[in-house]
Amino acid sequence: MSLVIGVISQKGGVGKSTLSRLIACNYALSEWLVKIADMDLAQGTCTSWNRRRLQNGKEPKVAVEQFMNVGDALKTGEQYDLLVFDGAPHSTRKTLDIARASNMVILPTGVSLDDLEPTIRLAHELKKNGIKTEKICIALTRAGNSEVELEEGKEYVRASGYHLLDGVIHEKTAIRRASDEGKCATETPFKSINKKVDVLVQAIVNRADELQ
Repeated sequence: MSLVIGVISQKGGVGKSTLSRLIACNYALSEWLVKIADMDLAQGTCTSWNRRRLQNGKEPKVAVEQFMNVGDALKTGEQYDLLVFDGAPHSTRKTLDIARASNMVILPTGVSLDDLEPTIRLAHELKKNGIKTEKICIALTRAGNSEVELEEGKEYVRASGYHLLDGVIHEKTAIRRASDEGKCATETPFKSINKKVDVLVQAIVNRADELQ
C-alpha cells in the first residue's frame, strides 16, 4: 500500500461514506488499485453502494469489503495502491486505530454547530492521543445553499487550527440519486455539480501528496 486515508466521525449522517466513495472512485479513475474498508458492520453503506455500482456496470471498479478490525483491513489492503477507511460512527477505539494507521485523516462535517462542534472535539481527542495535527483534515460535506452559513463554517474550522480542505459537497438531490445508482459525487449528470465537488477531490489529492 502506498497510501492509507481514514474518513472518520463520531456522528452519523455527516457524509462520511459519500466522501469515502468519492475519494476511492477518483483515485481509481487515475488507474490506482483502490479498496474501501467498510468498518460499519451494522450499516454497511459502502458495501451496499458497491453492489449497486457493480450491478449497473459503472467504471472504474472499486473493491469494498467489511472489516471488524483495522489490522485485518491493513493486511488485505497490502495489494492495493490506496486503502480508504470508512469508519463506523460512535466507535472510539476503532476511530483511533484508523487514525493511527492512516497517512491522512479526514473528518467530514456539516456547517451547523451541531456538526462542527463534535467534529472539532474529535480532532482534539485525536491530537491528545498522539495523532499529528497536520495529518488531521476537515472537509465540509453537508452544506446547504447559504453562502453566509458556509463562510461561518469555514471560519469556525480555521479558528480551530486544523487544516480545512478546499471545496465543499453541497446537499443536492443529484448527488443522492447518483449514490442510489452506485455512483460517487463527481458522477452526477450535471457538470456544474461535478466540477464543484472536484475541487474537494483535488484538495484531498494535493494534501495527501504533501503529507507523503
